[in-house]
Amino acid sequence: MTTPHWPLTTERLELRPVTPADADAFYAWRSLPEVARYMFQPPWTPELAARKLVDWSGAPFTMPGDVLVMAVTHRASRDVIGEVLLKWAPGSGQVEVGYGFRPDVAGSGYATESVRAALGLAFEVYGFHRVFARIDEENTPSARVCERLGMRLEARLVESDIRPDDGAWATELNYAMLAREHTSGTAVPRRDP
Repeated sequence: MTTPHWPLTTERLELRPVTPADADAFYAWRSLPEVARYMFQPPWTPELAARKLVDWSGAPFTMPGDVLVMAVTHRASRDVIGEVLLKWAPGSGQVEVGYGFRPDVAGSGYATESVRAALGLAFEVYGFHRVFARIDEENTPSARVCERLGMRLEARLVESDIRPDDGAWATELNYAMLAREHTSGTAVPRRDP
């Protein structure tokens, strides 16, 4: 495993590890009920946003259970518009990818672009064997991101979890991709000369 050189750049975006200064930006979308419901947690408060961003900033990503949370920044405006995370899963060589964005940027392709960069990071830099995503079946835009990236639908777990916002049972879709199935996307990790 090698160490990434930050930021990861794509055509329109930069991905970098979060800092405490990102708390207000993360609060902007994680406080919205329509976003939080698909993250299977209650909407964030400003205090929770501040605490989480401090905890995630500089956290190690060296063993199962560790989480690497990246801010997604629009290169032209410099605004933080979303997040992508890698969560090192138990077992050999597996990592979960997750993502969330401001609703006002939905439909722009930013999720696909940034998750493609995260897949490149997971496979090409960290050397993971398998990347998977867990998606609420009702979150069809997220499922389409996985499908556009060539991730395979491996499982449909019927009523496997309860959403905290409405107490309804949710069905989970599991998508995955193996390292050998991955083809390099447009993400170009910056390297020192």
